[in-house]
Amino acid sequence: MNIYYNSSFEIVSILLLISVFTFYIAYKKFFFIQGVNLIVIFRGLVLFLLLLLLFDFKVEKKGIKNKKLPWRIYVDKSLSIKYHKQPSASAYKKGIQKLLAQMSERGLSLQAYSFGSSLDTLKNILDLELDANSTNLGIVADHIKKDYKNKIAGAIILTDGQINQGPILEDIGNLISVPIHIVGIGEITPMRDVFIQSVALPPKSVKGDKVNIDVLISSIGSVKERINITLFNDKNKLIGSKIITMSGTESIENIRFQIVPDNIGKNNYLVKCSALPDEINIQNNQQKLAIHVLKDQYNIALVTGSPSFNTKVIKSHLLKNGNNLLDHFIIDEKNFSSKIKEFLEKKYEVIIFDNNPIISSSDKWSSILRVFAKKLISHNSSFFIIPGPETDFKSLSKYLKIVNIDAKLLPLNMNVKMNWRFLDSWTSLSPLAEESKFLQQKVHSYPPQIPAYNISNIVDGEKTNVYANYIKDEKQSPLLIIGEKKLVRFAFWNSIDISSLKYMLSGSDFSFVFESTIKQITNWLMKKSGDGEFIFRTDKNSYQQGEEVILTGVSTDFNKKLIIDDGLVELYQENNFIGSKNLFFDLKEDKYKSKFWAPKPGEIYYKVIITRGLDNFEVSNGTFMVKASHIEMNKIVLNNTRLINLATLTNGNFKKWSNISEIINNINQVEEPELYISAFLLRTNYIFISLIIILLSLEWLYRKKIGLF
Repeated sequence: MNIYYNSSFEIVSILLLISVFTFYIAYKKFFFIQGVNLIVIFRGLVLFLLLLLLFDFKVEKKGIKNKKLPWRIYVDKSLSIKYHKQPSASAYKKGIQKLLAQMSERGLSLQAYSFGSSLDTLKNILDLELDANSTNLGIVADHIKKDYKNKIAGAIILTDGQINQGPILEDIGNLISVPIHIVGIGEITPMRDVFIQSVALPPKSVKGDKVNIDVLISSIGSVKERINITLFNDKNKLIGSKIITMSGTESIENIRFQIVPDNIGKNNYLVKCSALPDEINIQNNQQKLAIHVLKDQYNIALVTGSPSFNTKVIKSHLLKNGNNLLDHFIIDEKNFSSKIKEFLEKKYEVIIFDNNPIISSSDKWSSILRVFAKKLISHNSSFFIIPGPETDFKSLSKYLKIVNIDAKLLPLNMNVKMNWRFLDSWTSLSPLAEESKFLQQKVHSYPPQIPAYNISNIVDGEKTNVYANYIKDEKQSPLLIIGEKKLVRFAFWNSIDISSLKYMLSGSDFSFVFESTIKQITNWLMKKSGDGEFIFRTDKNSYQQGEEVILTGVSTDFNKKLIIDDGLVELYQENNFIGSKNLFFDLKEDKYKSKFWAPKPGEIYYKVIITRGLDNFEVSNGTFMVKASHIEMNKIVLNNTRLINLATLTNGNFKKWSNISEIINNINQVEEPELYISAFLLRTNYIFISLIIILLSLEWLYRKKIGLF
């Protein structure tokens, strides 16, 4: 036992002597008065005890005692446990309850936990729900590793060993020095299951090309059955069927369907495999898939009222860029009837008005306005309007109203060349075009344009925007309008001399301006860019929680000039950000890929974000479903080999469920010597403080008794 006191002992000692001397002088004449001397004694004792508090005495006692180290019990509550034939769910719980009771009877200290995808304290085994989405033995190992040293005697894990989450545990013997005993749940023969393991098909295809769909069918358990694999389109029409024979305890078969998609855009399919009579899980027997089909050839109509300087450069660009088939119509009053019939009947992806309508044919163009509007909608054509010096305003303004653009004639003082600039929105139209941001930043580096009309009203819409503006005296008016109305995409270049971008910049550092501008506009109108420069898709449409998701992407640029420097895949659920995953380029397959585990159940929305220089751009997005996990049901079997290895590495024992009673023979009480220190401060000791109060109370009672009150 050690006694410590305040380091200011000298000061306290002097104060004590002064107090004793003062007390003696003040009360010496009362020491010999009968009855009063006892009061002096009480008061002297109280003063003495109060003075002792100034020393701040601390008493410490050190010793060693034996501490019982607890055994930790980890109970697997994953869904797979529920589907084992032996033991049943109720027998499983009662067996664990019996084990816990036997350990308590032997006086062993216990700490019980349940685990699946997370770790929880186990209070009542009978209330345990066997519904965890996956088994994460890694969190159990981390929990043991954190506290094993002089804190626990060992661990007992009850599980079937179907590890589908968490780190590899092969080095656990080097990390944990306490025994881990394991009770294996279930039988070593898997329950039967046939499922679609993966579906491989290209994210994009060109119309008319053959597409191979490779379906990987896996089986678990004793399966010797004929399985029917079927492929349906989005109208539930059967387009392919194959019969295979699965054999063996774990077999894989690859089935290939070959299709020729005939619809432009996103094509959806459904692949199914027939279920076994006693199959444990049928939710993994079907998968949805999608492929984006591009046109092999884009039909473009260039409708010219009267050839101008613009005509040649526009036509030249369309002929040499992309897979375009160009029909050039020069329609005036003389050939209107013969040409217009051919034009109206043929389907075009893009229709371009070049200096059209002109005055001589304006009345006839006005007469077919309704027919033309119906053609745009029925043929799903895009509309690009480029006025020229001879365009008739009255007739063209009617065509502009089809896309809700209200134009007016310009005042004479506005019919002059004006500076202009691309807006920030221009980069969003084609964020990966290298020239896009460069053009947006330059204001006075390219030729001024002559405005065609005064634009007073533009339709409000999600995809309708101004991408370039005229600038004069701090006032701005639209030069380039691009948008979409009722699924009809349109663009309007509000200038009569777009050709100056080509001629006046030829041979300069800005010679690409015309080509780049027209390319971005027409690509968007042909639905080849903007929201389609990259096409990404997941390898399946739905997953079980904890299952691996493979996201694959390709560029729609036939020249393959779009290269990703760096990228991320951001995941969202119900508008809440839940994580991001890296995007990488697979040189072998010439595709962009990202791999990650399916998060919590529900619809997952993903964004593909790429980095070009210092800027980030969203180039694709989509969704996939995560089902309430049945990944545990994919393999209902005792993982015998892995569990035996895990127990051996930690000098533990492995027992099957049928021999669970033998596990108690390997468990003994473990005690560790523990150094303890007990200490108390005099000023916080209840007995000491109580003694002062008692002495004061006795003095008060005695004074009352002798009549001093």
